[in-house]
Amino acid sequence: MRHLKLIILFLACAVTTPAFAQVCCPSGCSQDSSRCVYNGTQNTCPQTTYRGSSGGSSGGSGSGQTYVAPAPLPAPPPCVRLNRDKASRDAATDACVNALTANAQFWGCLLEDNAGRAEDQRTGLSCVARQAALANQCRNRCAGLALAANSCTDPNASWQAFFGNISGDQVGSARVDLCGPPLRDGFFTRTKRLPPQVYHQ
Repeated sequence: MRHLKLIILFLACAVTTPAFAQVCCPSGCSQDSSRCVYNGTQNTCPQTTYRGSSGGSSGGSGSGQTYVAPAPLPAPPPCVRLNRDKASRDAATDACVNALTANAQFWGCLLEDNAGRAEDQRTGLSCVARQAALANQCRNRCAGLALAANSCTDPNASWQAFFGNISGDQVGSARVDLCGPPLRDGFFTRTKRLPPQVYHQ
Protein backbone atom coordinates (compact mmCIF):
# COMPACT_ATOMS: atom_id res chain seq x y z
CA MET A 1 0.00 0.00 0.00
CA ARG A 2 2.83 2.33 0.85
CA HIS A 3 4.48 1.69 -2.52
CA LEU A 4 1.17 2.29 -4.30
CA LYS A 5 0.87 5.77 -2.75
CA LEU A 6 4.41 6.64 -3.90
CA ILE A 7 3.60 5.52 -7.43
CA ILE A 8 0.41 7.62 -7.50
CA LEU A 9 2.31 10.67 -6.23
CA PHE A 10 5.00 10.23 -8.89
CA LEU A 11 2.41 9.97 -11.68
CA ALA A 12 0.61 13.07 -10.43
CA CYS A 13 3.85 15.08 -10.66
CA ALA A 14 4.72 13.66 -14.07
CA VAL A 15 1.46 14.63 -15.76
CA THR A 16 1.49 18.20 -14.42
CA THR A 17 2.08 20.56 -17.37
CA PRO A 18 5.18 22.70 -16.78
CA ALA A 19 5.40 26.39 -17.53
CA PHE A 20 6.24 27.15 -21.12
CA ALA A 21 8.13 29.91 -22.91
CA GLN A 22 7.57 31.13 -26.44
CA VAL A 23 10.19 33.14 -28.29
CA CYS A 24 8.97 36.06 -30.43
CA CYS A 25 11.42 37.76 -32.77
CA PRO A 26 11.06 41.45 -33.70
CA SER A 27 10.93 42.78 -37.24
CA GLY A 28 14.17 42.22 -39.16
CA CYS A 29 15.04 39.12 -37.13
CA SER A 30 14.23 35.44 -37.46
CA GLN A 31 14.21 32.56 -35.00
CA ASP A 32 17.26 30.28 -34.85
CA SER A 33 16.56 27.48 -32.36
CA SER A 34 15.89 29.25 -29.05
CA ARG A 35 17.23 32.67 -30.04
CA CYS A 36 16.62 35.45 -32.56
CA VAL A 37 19.21 36.52 -35.12
CA TYR A 38 19.36 39.42 -37.55
CA ASN A 39 18.19 38.23 -40.97
CA GLY A 40 21.07 36.87 -43.04
CA THR A 41 23.55 36.87 -40.12
CA GLN A 42 24.41 34.89 -37.01
CA ASN A 43 24.32 38.00 -34.79
CA THR A 44 21.84 37.73 -31.93
CA CYS A 45 19.14 40.39 -31.76
CA PRO A 46 16.75 41.30 -28.89
CA GLN A 47 13.83 38.93 -28.45
CA THR A 48 10.52 38.87 -26.61
CA THR A 49 9.64 35.93 -24.37
CA TYR A 50 6.16 35.00 -23.14
CA ARG A 51 5.94 32.76 -20.09
CA GLY A 52 2.79 31.15 -18.73
CA SER A 53 1.08 27.91 -17.84
CA SER A 54 -1.68 25.88 -19.36
CA GLY A 55 -3.87 26.39 -16.30
CA GLY A 56 -4.86 29.98 -17.06
CA SER A 57 -4.57 33.11 -14.97
CA SER A 58 -5.20 32.91 -11.25
CA GLY A 59 -6.64 36.41 -10.95
CA GLY A 60 -9.12 36.71 -13.78
CA SER A 61 -9.93 35.87 -17.35
CA GLY A 62 -6.44 36.24 -18.81
CA SER A 63 -4.40 33.64 -20.67
CA GLY A 64 -1.97 33.24 -17.79
CA GLN A 65 0.99 34.57 -19.85
CA THR A 66 3.53 37.02 -18.48
CA TYR A 67 5.52 39.33 -20.73
CA VAL A 68 9.30 39.27 -20.11
CA ALA A 69 11.38 41.87 -21.99
CA PRO A 70 15.11 41.14 -21.95
CA ALA A 71 17.63 43.92 -22.06
CA PRO A 72 18.34 44.87 -25.69
CA LEU A 73 21.70 43.80 -27.06
CA PRO A 74 23.94 46.40 -28.70
CA ALA A 75 23.86 46.42 -32.48
CA PRO A 76 26.98 45.01 -34.18
CA PRO A 77 29.44 47.68 -35.31
CA PRO A 78 29.30 48.57 -39.02
CA CYS A 79 31.93 47.23 -41.39
CA VAL A 80 34.61 49.75 -42.35
CA ARG A 81 37.44 49.66 -44.85
CA LEU A 82 40.82 49.24 -43.20
CA ASN A 83 43.00 50.93 -45.82
CA ARG A 84 41.15 54.06 -46.87
CA ASP A 85 44.10 56.06 -48.19
CA LYS A 86 46.88 55.30 -50.65
CA ALA A 87 49.62 55.25 -48.01
CA SER A 88 47.76 52.60 -46.01
CA ARG A 89 47.07 50.52 -49.11
CA ASP A 90 50.70 50.70 -50.20
CA ALA A 91 51.87 49.65 -46.74
CA ALA A 92 49.40 46.75 -46.67
CA THR A 93 50.49 45.69 -50.17
CA ASP A 94 54.16 45.69 -49.13
CA ALA A 95 53.31 43.69 -45.99
CA CYS A 96 51.51 41.13 -48.14
CA VAL A 97 54.48 40.76 -50.52
CA ASN A 98 56.86 40.49 -47.57
CA ALA A 99 54.75 37.73 -46.01
CA LEU A 100 54.74 35.81 -49.30
CA THR A 101 58.50 36.30 -49.69
CA ALA A 102 59.35 35.10 -46.19
CA ASN A 103 57.13 32.04 -46.53
CA ALA A 104 58.49 31.15 -49.99
CA GLN A 105 62.10 31.59 -48.93
CA PHE A 106 61.65 29.50 -45.81
CA TRP A 107 59.95 26.53 -47.44
CA GLY A 108 61.34 26.87 -50.94
CA CYS A 109 64.98 27.23 -49.95
CA LEU A 110 65.09 25.17 -46.77
CA LEU A 111 63.66 22.20 -48.65
CA GLU A 112 64.94 23.06 -52.11
CA ASP A 113 64.92 20.10 -54.50
CA ASN A 114 66.75 19.41 -57.75
CA ALA A 115 64.10 21.24 -59.77
CA GLY A 116 64.58 24.34 -57.62
CA ARG A 117 68.35 24.20 -57.96
CA ALA A 118 67.93 23.88 -61.73
CA GLU A 119 65.80 27.06 -61.68
CA ASP A 120 68.52 28.84 -59.70
CA GLN A 121 71.02 27.92 -62.38
CA ARG A 122 68.71 28.83 -65.25
CA THR A 123 67.84 32.26 -63.86
CA GLY A 124 71.29 33.01 -62.50
CA LEU A 125 69.78 33.84 -59.08
CA SER A 126 70.26 32.40 -55.65
CA CYS A 127 67.29 30.56 -54.17
CA VAL A 128 66.52 33.46 -51.81
CA ALA A 129 66.65 36.04 -54.60
CA ARG A 130 64.59 33.88 -56.94
CA GLN A 131 61.82 33.37 -54.38
CA ALA A 132 61.74 37.12 -53.71
CA ALA A 133 61.39 37.82 -57.44
CA LEU A 134 58.55 35.30 -57.74
CA ALA A 135 56.75 36.75 -54.71
CA ASN A 136 57.02 40.25 -56.17
CA GLN A 137 55.00 39.03 -59.18
CA CYS A 138 52.08 38.59 -56.75
CA ARG A 139 51.98 42.34 -56.07
CA ASN A 140 48.74 42.89 -58.04
CA ARG A 141 46.95 40.30 -55.94
CA CYS A 142 48.33 41.89 -52.79
CA ALA A 143 47.08 45.31 -53.95
CA GLY A 144 43.58 43.87 -54.44
CA LEU A 145 43.70 42.33 -50.98
CA ALA A 146 44.75 45.63 -49.42
CA LEU A 147 41.91 47.45 -51.18
CA ALA A 148 39.25 44.93 -50.09
CA ALA A 149 40.35 44.60 -46.45
CA ASN A 150 37.60 45.46 -43.97
CA SER A 151 36.85 45.12 -40.27
CA CYS A 152 34.19 42.39 -40.66
CA THR A 153 36.01 39.74 -42.70
CA ASP A 154 38.44 37.26 -41.19
CA PRO A 155 41.99 37.92 -42.57
CA ASN A 156 42.42 34.28 -43.58
CA ALA A 157 39.08 34.33 -45.43
CA SER A 158 40.14 37.47 -47.32
CA TRP A 159 43.49 35.86 -48.13
CA GLN A 160 41.76 32.77 -49.52
CA ALA A 161 39.62 34.97 -51.77
CA PHE A 162 42.74 36.33 -53.51
CA PHE A 163 45.22 33.42 -53.19
CA GLY A 164 43.05 30.35 -52.71
CA ASN A 165 43.42 29.22 -56.32
CA ILE A 166 47.22 29.01 -55.87
CA SER A 167 47.16 27.13 -52.55
CA GLY A 168 46.76 30.18 -50.31
CA ASP A 169 44.92 28.81 -47.28
CA GLN A 170 46.11 31.34 -44.69
CA VAL A 171 47.94 34.66 -44.58
CA GLY A 172 51.39 34.32 -46.15
CA SER A 173 50.85 30.99 -47.88
CA ALA A 174 50.69 30.63 -51.68
CA ARG A 175 52.50 29.14 -54.67
CA VAL A 176 54.35 32.29 -55.66
CA ASP A 177 55.63 30.59 -58.83
CA LEU A 178 52.02 30.69 -60.11
CA CYS A 179 51.55 34.44 -59.69
CA GLY A 180 53.24 35.34 -62.96
CA PRO A 181 55.21 34.00 -65.90
CA PRO A 182 58.45 32.06 -65.39
CA LEU A 183 61.45 34.22 -64.67
CA ARG A 184 63.72 34.92 -67.62
CA ASP A 185 67.03 33.18 -68.15
CA GLY A 186 70.08 34.93 -66.74
CA PHE A 187 72.85 35.94 -69.11
CA PHE A 188 76.29 36.84 -67.85
CA THR A 189 79.25 38.13 -69.84
CA ARG A 190 82.67 37.51 -68.46
CA THR A 191 84.97 40.41 -69.25
CA LYS A 192 88.49 39.32 -70.03
CA ARG A 193 91.13 41.59 -68.70
CA LEU A 194 93.79 42.26 -71.27
CA PRO A 195 97.39 42.75 -70.13
CA PRO A 196 98.51 46.37 -70.16
CA GLN A 197 99.99 47.47 -73.45
CA VAL A 198 103.63 48.51 -73.53
CA TYR A 199 104.43 51.37 -75.81
CA HIS A 200 107.96 51.60 -77.22
CA GLN A 201 109.23 54.98 -78.17
